[in-house]
Amino acid sequence: MAALTPAAKPAGPRRSARPRRSIRLGLILAVTAAVLAVGCGGNSGSGGYGGGSPATTAAPAATSAGGGSTTSGAGTPASGTAVAIDNFAFSPATLNAKMGQQVTWTNKQDIAHTVTADGGAFDHQMPPGATFSFTFDKAGSFAYHCTIHPSMTATIQVS
Repeated sequence: MAALTPAAKPAGPRRSARPRRSIRLGLILAVTAAVLAVGCGGNSGSGGYGGGSPATTAAPAATSAGGGSTTSGAGTPASGTAVAIDNFAFSPATLNAKMGQQVTWTNKQDIAHTVTADGGAFDHQMPPGATFSFTFDKAGSFAYHCTIHPSMTATIQVS
């Protein structure tokens, strides 16, 4: 009869998979938190830069806001008070407005965007179909962008 021998043990210490899982879980949570932080900016109000007051609605406006044309050729500033968010762009890319005029942005896409002033005057979430209005009561050039899609940039020229 053959003698039973204990099974051979692997060489070296056995490592637990638990530390790797903890690191992986920590990285997933950190990335998720970073994505949520970028996509969840709040409305910071007038903040002093550019002055004015924000106003919003969750439904799209029945008619476009304000007077004047809001379409323009490449590089040509448009006059008026309406900015469309469509095709991952602000249209027009440059809008001329007068001091005291209210500019209204409308998200015509089925995805969320933001309207965020580079100088901090406004920062507004734009779910699909939303509108956001801001009254510019100081002259100047006001650059803004979408924080979710950084290639989306535009400017309001206030005189």
